[in-house]
Amino acid sequence: MDYSEKTIEMAQIIAENCTSCKRCMKDCLFLQTYCEDPQKMFHRFLEEGLEPIIPYSCMLCGRCTVVCPLKLKLDEAFLAMRQDLIKEGLPLKQLKSVEMHQKLSTSKVFSAVNRGDMK
Repeated sequence: MDYSEKTIEMAQIIAENCTSCKRCMKDCLFLQTYCEDPQKMFHRFLEEGLEPIIPYSCMLCGRCTVVCPLKLKLDEAFLAMRQDLIKEGLPLKQLKSVEMHQKLSTSKVFSAVNRGDMK
């Protein structure tokens, strides 16, 4: 997988600056599930990449950045990884149902507009 220069740069900033304080992990089930600490995860990403399911598992809530003493933007790095994966045409099989949901949720058959007209 060829990641963009922007994604690599974001990952390098995190890998080089993260102090492994693990504040971001305290309330994040995603990080607790997929890494020992973010610094190691981003070093691994730079050396060998990550399984595509990993960046898609981040909820992109931004809590990690809020609690990080250095304000490292892990969520933005995971979003950049996702964007690169999509450019490479790598949609995940696990997310195939989302495609159908998107089509059906915008269908006139399955959606309604209630403008409150009481005429």
